[in-house]
Amino acid sequence: MKNTNIVKDPHFKLLSFLITSARGCIDEPQLYGSLRLIDAAARLIDIMMVEGKTTEELLNLKKAIEENIVLVMYDEKKYIEFLDRLVKDLAKIIKSA
Repeated sequence: MKNTNIVKDPHFKLLSFLITSARGCIDEPQLYGSLRLIDAAARLIDIMMVEGKTTEELLNLKKAIEENIVLVMYDEKKYIEFLDRLVKDLAKIIKSA
């Protein structure tokens, strides 16, 4: 695969996001690290959707992320509560598998 093609690949885009996020986390507020990780999770669900690997439960996780990700900017407590709910929802998916 030529470099011109790889930069369009969704896996490469996620890889680039993760690498640049790792660098960004050094200078950003501590909470932004979790923001970047949850954003990456939503991006991964997008890739899984294109590849036909999602379930309704995963799409619900993505919807929850989209609806709550902005909490990090103005309500740290609610953002952390949202992350706790997301972990519980993920655990339910794992238990039901």
